[in-house]
Amino acid sequence: MIVNEIKEKLKTHFLMYVLLFFAGVGVYYALILASAISRAYLWILLPSTLLGVLGYLEYKRIEKQELLSRLRKEWGVRELEKERDFKEIADLFVLAPRQETVIDDRTWHDLNMDIIYSRMDRTFTWPGCQRLYQILRTPATDDGDEVEARKRAIAEFENNTTLRENLQTILSKMDGRIGSGLSFLLWGKPEVRLVYPMWIYRIMFVVALLSPLLLVLGARYVTLILVIFQINMYLHFKAQKQIKGYFEGVRSLGQLIRTSNRLASLRSNALDGLLTTLRTSLAETRHFTKIVRFVGIETTDPFMHMFYQYFAIFFLGEVRGFYRALSFIDGHRQALQDLFVTMGELDALQSVASYRASLDYCCEPQFTKNRVLQLEDAYHPLLSDPVPNSITVQDRGVLITGSNMSGKSTFLRTVGVNALMAQTVGTCTAKKYVACPVRLLTSIGRADNVVEGKSYYLEEALGVLRILEAINEEMVTLVIFDELYRGTNSEERLFAAHRVLEYLVSRNALVFVATHDLELTNLLADTYTCLHFSERVGQLGLEFDYTLKKGPATSKNAIALLRYLGYPEEITNQEGQA
Repeated sequence: MIVNEIKEKLKTHFLMYVLLFFAGVGVYYALILASAISRAYLWILLPSTLLGVLGYLEYKRIEKQELLSRLRKEWGVRELEKERDFKEIADLFVLAPRQETVIDDRTWHDLNMDIIYSRMDRTFTWPGCQRLYQILRTPATDDGDEVEARKRAIAEFENNTTLRENLQTILSKMDGRIGSGLSFLLWGKPEVRLVYPMWIYRIMFVVALLSPLLLVLGARYVTLILVIFQINMYLHFKAQKQIKGYFEGVRSLGQLIRTSNRLASLRSNALDGLLTTLRTSLAETRHFTKIVRFVGIETTDPFMHMFYQYFAIFFLGEVRGFYRALSFIDGHRQALQDLFVTMGELDALQSVASYRASLDYCCEPQFTKNRVLQLEDAYHPLLSDPVPNSITVQDRGVLITGSNMSGKSTFLRTVGVNALMAQTVGTCTAKKYVACPVRLLTSIGRADNVVEGKSYYLEEALGVLRILEAINEEMVTLVIFDELYRGTNSEERLFAAHRVLEYLVSRNALVFVATHDLELTNLLADTYTCLHFSERVGQLGLEFDYTLKKGPATSKNAIALLRYLGYPEEITNQEGQA
């Protein structure tokens, strides 16, 4: 395997190696012959240099070809494996202003959205991955113009391969190791105090700049230049203790501007709004890259790194650049935020386009003003072999019955995930999705909170209360429950669940609820449509078809399953019971 890889690499790089070999040979003989025979042989350096340039261009061509090959290989894969720290990924969502209708933590975790996000995330940059997370937690609840714009952009990335690969190539140049702290720098407004007044750093910079003139007066003034260097070194390291933690963010901002500058050269009608915002923000922020050119300098050459480091210390370039950068950020915060969000959006939407290519099938949502939700052949995106189901509900609730493992919870999550994705990235794992814009809230299971001393029932009751308090007449709310009040006795559970479900459906909500309480199907017959999942105990155990059917569940298999598992007959024998 290794031998084959070496052969393939030699074949791919053959021309480059030949060009560089002859360039090296030419330089070698030019210098040897020039020193031994005649300086006229230095003319050999001209074709050698040309061969070297051609070798370098061939190297860049191969590098680009390998990058394109990797991009094409990763396009549409089921999942792109990479390390993800959700605490850092969520920073933009946490720090930036947000509206009340965002997806709350309970709903996000109920729908397993961390896993779905990981499947969808094929971003190249920190702004991209943080913006994708923010988008998924901020469904559009208005007329859908924002989602329509995203749908057009995603479709452009799907259909215009050249544009997509140009954008991906540009984004891939941004160092993925840095940038996680950039959102805190732009939205968190870190308080960094000056160790010494700024005028001291300016004076010492001027002194350092003029100090080489002392050598004109005599070599003995070298000692004075070294004293100046020592003073500036003290000022540098004293300030560095305060500001070192923010270097990454400042450096990342420089990369953000440089990358955005390259993105601004792209042309596409579907991306016109985003690219216009990018160019407008760049016009105000381009100067930033000059300010930070000595902040956090990195190079793979140890000699050059040492030179840059001493240069930055002697002229206080890093310290002055950092404080000037903070001042610049304060003065252009909105433009820099727009730049971050816009570049992040472009990265996020190309990621969604790749995710779409990985799905069995998907559709774009259609929005209506009526209180309705229609799904045709919808499936859960995390299942490897899903069974699609269809449903239409209008001005009523939906009550789903069936045994455990029959598919109730999965179907509820399928509805929730499709509603969320419809109003964020304009993509549904279904053949058809028609609905009004909704605010999404769920309550699908919760364990006892031992740490805070909250019982299962109290935790669930608080979860339901948060939904009741969010209901309003101005916006349709999509509410999803799985086994309401399962933490209390059956009599009180039925009473409370009945009252809550009637309350919700009468107050501008679309309600989906799964339950084992068949009595609810009679109590709510006038306001809820009853559906069920069925199963049977066969030779292989419980057999499910995971297909949604009309009416309440009629089969009872709990005892039959215990009998199949080999429980004692005294337990499973139902004959002779009182």
